[in-house]
Amino acid sequence: MNKYLIAAILWAILILVLTLTPGASVPNYKLFSYDHLGHLAIFSILAFLMSSGIYAQKQQMSKSIQLSLLPAIIYGMVIEVIQEYIPGRSMEWLDLLANCSGSILGISLFYISIKKNWQ
Repeated sequence: MNKYLIAAILWAILILVLTLTPGASVPNYKLFSYDHLGHLAIFSILAFLMSSGIYAQKQQMSKSIQLSLLPAIIYGMVIEVIQEYIPGRSMEWLDLLANCSGSILGISLFYISIKKNWQ
């Protein structure tokens, strides 16, 4: 396992566990509520961690963005599709949009943080 991606992998596993837990079993924590803002936040963190981890290895911002954005978006899409088959869960288009938007936000925050360090 790549040491630079450990945080992103652990976060992705946490997302998977929380989003694929049957609806009746989901704890009602405000931090991990399943509203659209929650989806946006968890996927922005995922994309930021992924791009930061890849950047730490490659030292190329554009490569880090390319290798992070699409997998983060696909991960959010796959989770929403799988939820259709989990008791008490369902695929929601607005959640999917929030997942994708969060991924873009996380990459944007990564970009801004790297650009700020260059100046």
